[in-house]
Amino acid sequence: MNLKEAIDALLSGRDIPPEIRELLARFDPEALKEELSALHSQLEEQENAKLSTEELLKKQLNTALSEKEELRQQHETLLRTTLVRQLAAEYGCEDPDYLDFLARKQNVDLKDSEAAAEFLRGAARNSPYCFRASVQPGSGSGTQTENPFHPGGEVPGGDRISRIVSSLNSAPEMP
Repeated sequence: MNLKEAIDALLSGRDIPPEIRELLARFDPEALKEELSALHSQLEEQENAKLSTEELLKKQLNTALSEKEELRQQHETLLRTTLVRQLAAEYGCEDPDYLDFLARKQNVDLKDSEAAAEFLRGAARNSPYCFRASVQPGSGSGTQTENPFHPGGEVPGGDRISRIVSSLNSAPEMP
């Protein structure tokens, strides 16, 4: 009985002989991974031994170039992440990942400070829930000098409260 059969027997609820139980108790998946890795290394060494010096150098060069490209991409990703996080902190964005998503979607060059500033102002306007609120100290109940609604009539898209406020603001004063 091999390992697969033992696992199948366990899953189906059948009894497993004591020698297989002992085999399962001594089973070490990490040792198996190490053995597989060693075998891969030996196989690669044998394949490399069959290659000429020129072919071996070409293979090593291709490996080094692919590693270099992977590292370059990781570096670019880290630089962009750092830039996005810095801009998010500067403009008060609470979700830098969403900000990065929007910048990629709109093809914004965040390295260009003017383009980045314009993008961030637009993002703050279109997605205010992603940005910290700019709360000023004080009660916030200042006197209003002009009517914010359209004069003489219906408030476009307004609700009942807005219409009542508009009516009160446009009501004649009592002598």
